[in-house]
Amino acid sequence: MKFHQYLNSVIQMPSIQECNIEFNTKENETLLLQMRGRLSLDGETIQIAPQEVREKKETGFSYRVKYEEIKKVANIGHWELDLKTNEWQYCEKIFEFYEIDPQKTEITPELFYSLLHPEDRDKVTNAFTNSLQEKKIYEVDHRILLSQGRVKWIRETCHWIFDPFDNPIGAIGTSQDITKQVELEERLRSQETNYFNMVENTSSLVWSCNKDGKFTYLNPAWERVLGYKKEEMMNRLYSEFQPSEVHERDKEAYRAFNQTGKTTRLGYETIYLTKDNERKYLDFYPSAIFDTNGVLIGSHGTAIDLTDKRNLDLKLEETYFELGQRQFAIDQHAIVAITNINGDIIYTNRRFCEISKYSREELMGQNHRLINSGHHPKEFFKDLYNTLKRGETWHGEIKNRAKDGSFYWVATTIAPIKNSKGKTEKYIAIRTDITKIKEADEKIRLLLDEKALILVEVHHRIKNNMNTIFSLLRMEANQQENSLQKNILLDASSRVRSMMLLYDKLYRSENKEVISIGEYFPVLIAEILRIFPNHERIKTLIEVEPVLISAKMLSTIGIIINELITNSMKYSFSDRSEGKINFLAKKDNDTLLLNYEDNGIPMDNKIDFQTTNSFGLNLIQMLIQQLNGKIQMDRKQGNCYNIEFKIKGN
Repeated sequence: MKFHQYLNSVIQMPSIQECNIEFNTKENETLLLQMRGRLSLDGETIQIAPQEVREKKETGFSYRVKYEEIKKVANIGHWELDLKTNEWQYCEKIFEFYEIDPQKTEITPELFYSLLHPEDRDKVTNAFTNSLQEKKIYEVDHRILLSQGRVKWIRETCHWIFDPFDNPIGAIGTSQDITKQVELEERLRSQETNYFNMVENTSSLVWSCNKDGKFTYLNPAWERVLGYKKEEMMNRLYSEFQPSEVHERDKEAYRAFNQTGKTTRLGYETIYLTKDNERKYLDFYPSAIFDTNGVLIGSHGTAIDLTDKRNLDLKLEETYFELGQRQFAIDQHAIVAITNINGDIIYTNRRFCEISKYSREELMGQNHRLINSGHHPKEFFKDLYNTLKRGETWHGEIKNRAKDGSFYWVATTIAPIKNSKGKTEKYIAIRTDITKIKEADEKIRLLLDEKALILVEVHHRIKNNMNTIFSLLRMEANQQENSLQKNILLDASSRVRSMMLLYDKLYRSENKEVISIGEYFPVLIAEILRIFPNHERIKTLIEVEPVLISAKMLSTIGIIINELITNSMKYSFSDRSEGKINFLAKKDNDTLLLNYEDNGIPMDNKIDFQTTNSFGLNLIQMLIQQLNGKIQMDRKQGNCYNIEFKIKGN
């Protein structure tokens, strides 16, 4: 009862309250403790410092010893100040906190003051002084600086003891090592800061709403997606940023969510409007917020912007449709087949069935040996297979046998289809029916007397056909909105144009077998340059000797020159107000030497003929290999190409 009365007096009186109270120990012995107590600064707890008055003589083990053990468990130390003698007393825990050996070090208040962190000394001194002046308990957290720069945090409390005349006669206090607590709080603050930074910087949209559906938190991603400032959206209903028909659709789901706190789906797609009234498709992942009583008070969650994905899906659909239309157009003319890695047919188009006279069911799963005519030697197909195994494209003419035994010729291109790792998975063969051309060739060989007339007619028709193809490619290119597709068609038309010039020369030449490069190359270069709108600002220096070479070789070299000029006009002079192209062609014994150079932007040093993905460079490399030629590239000043061909026997 006396102890409870003492506690009440501590609560009611602002000054230090003292009282001697007897306690029974576990061994039924009596200990007398002097209690000194006062309310804490926050008024939430009572701070009591007990001190034993009488020792337990029966065992020689005093209550003070037990009290010391309790302080060790609680990691608390205490100290006392007697103002009459100006003596300080410290328990062992204090020495442990401050890492002081009392046997080796003189214990003085100045020693403890020196261990205070320089930045906290004034705070501790002021708290100590103000507490005495105001006759109030103080509680202060401060740092102490130990060896090797180590820091500890100490929570110190103190209250003063006054005599009946209200004069201070001493002070008692406690010290507690709160280093781990401070470090934990710091880690928590750091984690909270990291989490906040992560939420603030994530590309996902993070949000919180109260129960009414008004935004209470939005991360910066909302500003980037919708264009509103955060302040413009806060404390406004989410429905204000949705199309009306979408809000009506989502309203029932939101009502059910507020009743149960459970969403009907893991995530749901909805629509929000930007500040410019554009639609944004968002995928929402909500979860409920409950108070301590389990009552739903709002919701929060994340959302993902699906707008780009939806737009991409739409573009893919359009692309697939366009590719389907192109495939349809190709199928009207070309003979197409796809085989697996073993050469078994896994796809054929209608034209293949028509020319081979086999149904699609009869062709599927079969090897191309089914239509082998026996005309070509084994070495022919061996070269074909070896080319494909090297991952290269094969071009050639093949004579096949149809189901009814008739023969037909096809100009064939077979290319490997590779996966993302560069491994060949399939082969695609695109063929053109050249049966009539082959039959015409056969007639030419039989009708030697009419050879010249027939050649003129063939060249004339081919020229007209190429002119038609050139015009169609140009028309198609002009209708393209996609710059990449337009450039592809323009490149193709320029290649056709270079071949047209050759056939024009063949048509007008008396000798259809050989043509002088002096008559062909200057005209070809001028015609190719005229294709480009900025050709007038390009100066040319052309020096060509009158060397006779075969029409076949001339056609191939013409395509190479076309690719070189096209590269210069499209890339080397792309941002130049003017430019210059030099072209030299001469004969050295049985070798034709070509030198082509421009003074434009040099090609990237990482690009070469062996590793490039450029169709133009690949085409140049392939054509030079067909003619057993050589090419060297120099990019020190612009772009320079040195090409050699053997012309003996042409």
